[in-house]
This record gives sequence, C-alpha cells and structure tokens, in this order.
Amino acid sequence: MNYLDKLNVPQVINASGRMTALGVNTLNDEVTEAVAQAGRSYVDMRTLRQAAEERIARLIGAEDAMITTGAAAGVALMVAGCIAGDDINRVQALPNPLGHPNQILLQAGHQVSFGAPIVQMIRMAGGEPRPVGLVNSVSEAHVTGAFGPQVAAFLYVQSHHTVHKGMLSLARCVELSSNAGVPLLIDAAAEEDLTHFVQSGAALVAFSGGKAIGGPTSGIVAGQNALVQACRAQNGGIGRPMKVGKEQILGLWVALEAYAQRDTSAEQARNSKLVDDLLAGFAPFAETRRLTDEAGRGIERAAILLPPDQTAALLTFLEKGAPPIHTRSHQANLGIVVFDPRPLADGDVEIIVNRVGAFFRGE
Repeated sequence: MNYLDKLNVPQVINASGRMTALGVNTLNDEVTEAVAQAGRSYVDMRTLRQAAEERIARLIGAEDAMITTGAAAGVALMVAGCIAGDDINRVQALPNPLGHPNQILLQAGHQVSFGAPIVQMIRMAGGEPRPVGLVNSVSEAHVTGAFGPQVAAFLYVQSHHTVHKGMLSLARCVELSSNAGVPLLIDAAAEEDLTHFVQSGAALVAFSGGKAIGGPTSGIVAGQNALVQACRAQNGGIGRPMKVGKEQILGLWVALEAYAQRDTSAEQARNSKLVDDLLAGFAPFAETRRLTDEAGRGIERAAILLPPDQTAALLTFLEKGAPPIHTRSHQANLGIVVFDPRPLADGDVEIIVNRVGAFFRGE
C-alpha cells in the first residue's frame, strides 16, 4: 500500500540536497530493515543505547558518543551539558542557569538560521548567546577579549549558511579556546568527514544522523567522555522532549556502519557524472556552471545562470510540475539555480533536463 498516495502527498525529485524540508534522504534497504526490526521489538532502552553508542564512538574515533534526535538537539544538549554538568539540581533547573556561567560565544557570522535560529538552541538550554566580532570580520582580539568568568563554551558553526569571509578558522578557534580553558563545541550537522571534526581538538561535536550518514532522523554528539556524560544527564531535564526511539537508535547504528565502509571514490565519480549530464542537458538553453560546495565539502553541483528576475519563474515552474522538482535555491536572488546530484535516483536527470527545456521553450 502506498501511504503517501492515501494522504495525497506527491513524491518529489530532490535536486536540492540533504534538506530537512524534503525529508533529508532515503533509507537503504539495510537501514529500513533495521528500523522495521526495532519497531517490531521490545528492548531495554538503556542497554540498546549503551551498546549502539559504544560502537558509534569507536566508528568515529571519539572517547564517547550519544544519540540525539538531530544536530539541533545536539547543540542544545551540548550547551546544557556545559552549563549544568551532571548536577541533578542544575540539570532540572534549566533553562535557569542558577547563576552559573552560561555565556556561549560564537562568531558574529555564525549567528544563522538553519530553519530555526542557532541562538534559540542556545537559549533553550539556558545559554546566553554572545556573538563576537562583526558579521564579515572577526579578529583574534575579538575572541580573546570575550573570554571571561561567565563564558561556558564557544560554539563554532560549520555550515554553508554561515559567513565564510573574515571568520576565524576552526583550528584557530580550537587553539584560542584551549588557551582560555573554555570548551569548544562544533555544530557540524551536514559534514561528511566525521573523524576530522572529532579529532579537531573540539570538546564536543554535533552531527546529523540523517544527512551525510544516511540514517533515520537522528543525530550524534561525540567528544570528551566527561562532557558527553554531562549531555546524557540532560535526559533528566531538557533532553526529555528530545528522546530518541529504538527505531532511530538501531537505524542510525546500521547506517553509520555502512557509511564507514562506503566507497567514496565511486560516490564522487557517480555524482560527477550526474553533474556532467545535467550541464550537457542544460547547455542548449542557458549559461551553465559547475559549482563547488560553499562550506568546503567535496561536493560538485550543476548550476543554471539566469537574469535574477527569471529565476523565480523557473523555480515555480519546476516545483509546480508533476512530479515536483526542488532545486537548491540559496543563490536564486543572484540568478543562480543549483542542482545537487547526490539525492538523484535513476531517471531523475532525464526528467529534470526535459522540464528545464520545457520552461525555456515556453511549453
């Protein structure tokens, strides 16, 4: 039975990327079976979590790891752990920090929205966001001058959403935080090289389990054992509404096992070929360009360049068709419509090229 049809919800062609608004990703057969197996079973949740989290920590090279409902929840739990630790009274008082240090530094250009404001994740955990520097220029003096007795952590946001010009590098932020004795936290939601961020010197890192990893909606907080334990303690406080189910736990572990063994060269070759095919199909109708990822990941995408006043019409034409086609529209105001190859299934390129052609032919 097709339950989407019963709800009259159409499936879409996702050329946007691993986006929450489009269901993030599709699960492979092994992960789907793991989720179904968990759904058919009763288990001791503490035992399941412990077993899965131990294996996840080993896979990504972390001292410890915990499973969350997503990277956004991970940010809130990391902040809460740094403010309240594992003291039950402080845990249950949040978001009231009870007078303990609760300022969370972040570079001004990292004060973004990913569908919700990053600073709201900080506030709901009892933190006081304190942006440092300017939105396009942060100096070391800005950061070192902001450290003080009320600072609980420094949050670094690794994302295409952030400003990249004029921000301090992750390595430099790690060093400055270490010199000040302040834990550095990383929001690395969509990043692909998990081990790199775990080994960066950060105290804690939050990842999405449903984006690069290909698991069900979930997340991971990984890092220093004592601070991960403090994050776990939040399950008796603000973490309770963020609790994960057995389906997420088992599905995420199976997905991460497969992700650790993936053939990255084959993936890159496949995606590069899809970009080639898209660019060749678009070339008769518009100026095209091969783009690299804004956040520095090894991702290539195909782009159509148009006068800015035409991009909205193209986006609407694609999204209102059958099936709807969703593109990566972050740069639409600049006249750039981007197509991400990673989520595309067999046959999607042909459909996309035909629909783009129909738009330019006025059909």
